Amino acid sequence: MTELLNVEEAVKHYRLPRESLLKPAPKVEALRGVSFTMRAGTSLGIVGESGSGKSTLARLVMALEAPTSGSVNLLGRNLNTLSAADLMAARRDFQMVFQDPYGSLDPRQRVQRIVAEPLLTTGAAEAKERVAQALDAVGLRASDAAKYPHEFSGGQRQRIAIARALITRPKLIVADEPVSALDVSVQAQVLNLLADLQQQVGVTYLFISHDLAVVDHVCDEVAVMYAGRIVEQGSPDVLFRASAHPYTRALIEALPQAQVKVARPPAASDRVAADDKAPASASNTGCSFYSRCPHRRERCAAELPALRTITGGHRAACHFAELVLTTVPGER
Repeated sequence: MTELLNVEEAVKHYRLPRESLLKPAPKVEALRGVSFTMRAGTSLGIVGESGSGKSTLARLVMALEAPTSGSVNLLGRNLNTLSAADLMAARRDFQMVFQDPYGSLDPRQRVQRIVAEPLLTTGAAEAKERVAQALDAVGLRASDAAKYPHEFSGGQRQRIAIARALITRPKLIVADEPVSALDVSVQAQVLNLLADLQQQVGVTYLFISHDLAVVDHVCDEVAVMYAGRIVEQGSPDVLFRASAHPYTRALIEALPQAQVKVARPPAASDRVAADDKAPASASNTGCSFYSRCPHRRERCAAELPALRTITGGHRAACHFAELVLTTVPGER
C-alpha cells in the first residue's frame, strides 16, 4: 500500500498571555515530538484524555495550524511549505468531520449548498449530481438536498457532514470525535457507515477520540497519546488485551467490562484514575506519567522513555514495558 500521511517529529507550542512585563510569556507544549505514518486505505485511531494533544494533532494534519517544528507530509508534500493556492488545491485530498454535527453545518444554508461547499469551482450541474451521489453514499436521499439542517436528526446531520467530507473524493478524512455528540444507538449506525465507506471507496481515516471502544470498531491501529506524546501504538487487539503502558491500562480500566475485553487488567492496587486531565506542560527530562504510574522507578524520573518496539508492530514508551506486560492482578 502507498504511504499517504507521514507526521515527523511534530512539535506545537502555544504562548499564553504574559503574567508580568518582567517575565516571558508562559509556554504550553501541546505536542512534543509526534511521529507516525499511515498507508492508503487504513485507519488510525488517536486516543487519550482531554489535554493530551489529540485535537492539536488534528489541526496540524488539516493544515489549520503550522507545527512549531517537524513536518506533516501528505502524498509526499509538506503541507506547511505549500503556497496558499497550492494548499487550497491540496485540500481536495483531505477533509474533516467535526464533533458537533449541528454546529458544523450553517443553519441558514440548504443541504445542497452545505455539501457542495468544498467543491469550490465545480459547475452547478456537476455539483448537483455530486451532492446527490454523496448523499446516497451516506444513506440519505437526493431530495434531502433541498432541506435545512434543523429538519434532520443528530445522526442524519452527521451523515450530511460526512457527505460534505466525501464530496471532493478525498484520500484522507480526519474525524475529530465524530460520534461523541450522538446517542449511543446512533453512534453505532454512524460508525458502521464510516466502515462501509472505507470498504467501498478506500478512504483513509485519522480518527480522533477519547473512547477506546469507538476506535476498536473502525480502526486498524491505535495510537495512545499522553501529555503531547504517543505513549503506545499497535493494533486494537494488542492494545486492549496486552497493553504495555500503564496509562493505556488506566484508559481500558475506565471502560465498562462489556465493551473491551482485557487479558490482564491491572490489580486494584495498581489502578490509575484515567479522568484527570493530562498535564498541559510536562518535563522533557523524565516520563510524563511518572507521578501517576504504579510501576515507576528512579530511572523514570530522570530519563524520557523512547517509543520502542515491544513485539511486531506493538510499540510503547515505557522503560519497563515488559514488566507491565507480565504483571498480573495483585502483583507489582
